[in-house]
Amino acid sequence: MTSEKLAVHGGTPVRTEPLSMTSWCIGDEERDALMDVMDGAEESWGKAGYSRKLEDLFAEIHGVKYAFATDSGTGAIHAAIGAVDPEPGDEIITAPATDIGSVLGILIQNAIPVFADWDADTLNMDAADAERRITDRTRAILVVHWAGNPCDMDAFMDIGRRYDLPIIEDCSHAHLSEYQGKLVGTIGDMGCFSLGSKMITAAGGGMFISDDEPMARRAKGFAAKGSEYDDELRNSLRPTSEFRGSSRGYEFLGDYHHMSPLMAAVGYAQLKKVQQTLAARRQMADIVDEMTAEVPGFVRPKVRPGDKMSYYVYCYKIEEEEMGVSPDEFARALAAEGIANTPGILAGQPLYKFPLFAEENTYGTSSYPFVDESGNRRIDYQSMHLPVVEREMPKMAFIMARNHHTDQDARDIGIAIQKVAEYYYSRK
Repeated sequence: MTSEKLAVHGGTPVRTEPLSMTSWCIGDEERDALMDVMDGAEESWGKAGYSRKLEDLFAEIHGVKYAFATDSGTGAIHAAIGAVDPEPGDEIITAPATDIGSVLGILIQNAIPVFADWDADTLNMDAADAERRITDRTRAILVVHWAGNPCDMDAFMDIGRRYDLPIIEDCSHAHLSEYQGKLVGTIGDMGCFSLGSKMITAAGGGMFISDDEPMARRAKGFAAKGSEYDDELRNSLRPTSEFRGSSRGYEFLGDYHHMSPLMAAVGYAQLKKVQQTLAARRQMADIVDEMTAEVPGFVRPKVRPGDKMSYYVYCYKIEEEEMGVSPDEFARALAAEGIANTPGILAGQPLYKFPLFAEENTYGTSSYPFVDESGNRRIDYQSMHLPVVEREMPKMAFIMARNHHTDQDARDIGIAIQKVAEYYYSRK
């Protein structure tokens, strides 16, 4: 039985100075880009052309034909749903545990989010369960690469082909994650990214990418107040530069998801160093993984052989019966050791348990679109039960990954996990 006293009980913490809470590396590149925008602002906010630079670089990195910047990852997903153009009451199958931004676009288009259960190993959407939920009202599947771990895209693409359903990838957590050698966002029909508080930041912002011309054209027009673009999206060496032409506005009901030039300037500077950012986060994760591989009851989500994860967060779960401590207690003890972390994910419950869904708090007192115009309930979230996500979510916690974590930071994280786990395991 270990005699080392935990910091939460008055012992000496692993780190006397907590890990830095600064997430990103912001430097002269970002400041210079912002000043470029400011210097031309009296003539035109967009004079410096950073939106175009950002879109072209994003398309180049991902090897896709079409890319356009949005005000947020939520806006990019909304544009993708707008491209699908569902009828009111149509269904979009998606993940049960994610930020609400993943599903707002579905709801705002008066469609129904249908949640598929998790795969117990990867803690991502289970493709087999998603297929079981397909009905004649299903219009698309929105996969979410949560925490940077790629979903089983071969399975989802097979389902999409067989049922003629577009596959939308929410890559907000997964910049440069790879599924079997392919970058996420490039496998489905449309890919959506957040540039908010993620692996890189533009203090907001998002990105839509696709190789599908009709989908890309419709999504871009949707995000530009319902515009129809007249230009031919020519197959050129820089097709994103061609993806800007004259348009006819107010052709259909859309929304406005424009990225500001200031966001674009910061985002472009950040994107230019995304490879260094990715390497730092993966290095941290590799060190912690190695140090905690034999820790009883400390479980990392499985990453399939051939996949490569990027790390929006370093996610883990605690098996209480094996370690002898609850996930919340473990997280508090780890924080006392100087390793800031967050117990619970989305308050430890899936989206359908939140009042928006469970109490049908939508438009006034109508409950629309969950309840149709005649009062018929299209879906009942109160009775929904997804056993895997409900069992596994309360076990989970995460450590925020930082772009400037050093190897010593990573070792301290590993030491603290070992220390806390050994203490409780030895007292079972």
